Amino acid sequence: MRTLTALLAVNDASLRKHFSEVLTKNGVQQCVFCKGGQDALEAAEKQPFQILYTDLVLEDMSGVELVRQIRDRCPSIYPLVGACRGTADDVVSALQAGAADFIIDPFEKELIGQAFAKAAGNVPDSPAGKAFDRNIPKKVITQDKTLLSVLGIAKKVASSTATILVTGESGTGKELLASFIHAHSNRNGEPYVAINCAALPEQLAESELFGHEKGAFTGAISKKIGKFESAAKGTLVLDEITEMALPLQAKLLRALQEREIVRLGANHPIPIDARVVAISNQNMKRAVTSGAFREDLYYRLNVIPLTIPPLRERKNDIPLLADYFLKRFSARNASPMSRISDQAMDLMMQQSWPGNVRELENTIERGVLIGGGAELSPADLIVDEPIGEPCRKPSFSAGMTVREMEKELIYNTLDAVHDNRTHAAKMLGISIRTLRNKLNEYREELELPAE
Repeated sequence: MRTLTALLAVNDASLRKHFSEVLTKNGVQQCVFCKGGQDALEAAEKQPFQILYTDLVLEDMSGVELVRQIRDRCPSIYPLVGACRGTADDVVSALQAGAADFIIDPFEKELIGQAFAKAAGNVPDSPAGKAFDRNIPKKVITQDKTLLSVLGIAKKVASSTATILVTGESGTGKELLASFIHAHSNRNGEPYVAINCAALPEQLAESELFGHEKGAFTGAISKKIGKFESAAKGTLVLDEITEMALPLQAKLLRALQEREIVRLGANHPIPIDARVVAISNQNMKRAVTSGAFREDLYYRLNVIPLTIPPLRERKNDIPLLADYFLKRFSARNASPMSRISDQAMDLMMQQSWPGNVRELENTIERGVLIGGGAELSPADLIVDEPIGEPCRKPSFSAGMTVREMEKELIYNTLDAVHDNRTHAAKMLGISIRTLRNKLNEYREELELPAE
């Protein structure tokens, strides 16, 4: 039996105990439990894991947000989301964020076993390796002139000490560009430390960045090294920088200007040498105008501005990226799918991709899992903006019976895959025989002849 490592963000103590008992029987010999999303992110930075399970609702962030962040930082991890109660929108949101599966009832032993057995077949034998090595130059797949120009500038300034500001819409690959800069710099043998400013609780944010001394505040039972010191002579990435609270912005500005920090509870400065890369998916100038972001900090960060264009402005990258993702996910899932049909490619080229490259990646992964042949077809794609007709969402409402909800979900799934029952059964997680029996039951209710 394979030895697997799993990171579990679980609120309920009884559920943690339940997972411990079930997972040891499914080859998971190392389980690390966290109550909150921030703790899980920190654990993932300290050691690699093969599988992530998270509750839909955590103490400090949603499970969907945790999946989104951890997939950016650890792309080879296999993420699962679970909830005792979940809506159709919850499932869709989790899958769009990058979750591989959604467990409706995590207390059900059989469901957990099936989900982790599936995960075991889709993760590498060892959690360590190139996916976690920030010193290996990251592959940015593009043939777009604008993005190639951005990469050219990034290479030129990579070895400088200048602060870099990376902007662009969500899902365009901003953290990938930050990693690319680190890998092409003369700091590539030093630490690469990334922190999401939006996920930092305001009362702990200063300690996370600058560290604290023992006894600096209630709960500070030992000295803590902050992210600036952890980065040492390497690269410190401040993601979603516009979400940082104004008081902390002032302290960050001073740290960048003086090239030194002071731990909470200390009175002596510590020199810092990390190169800072700030990332934002917001309009920085608008944030300055609204008063949400300090103007002086903006100019301090904006020494080298790099903007990644959205996917809709570089549609010539769609075939290149789609083919890359198809090969990657086919290999990962032992799928025979090796090409994309012209009709499927036309459908993808017509989308506006509001989620950018991340949305395209998730769409291709779902297509590989849903499809069964050698070619990716339009029926295998679930896109947010179908061409030709609006997307019909399940019309669940209070007072509906479970049977009525089940019927609505089945019919909507069949609509989405153009009545392909094999694909619908895969999406619903039931056998084709069960689907056929359900449809026959619905026909009998309408006094129609069964098949």
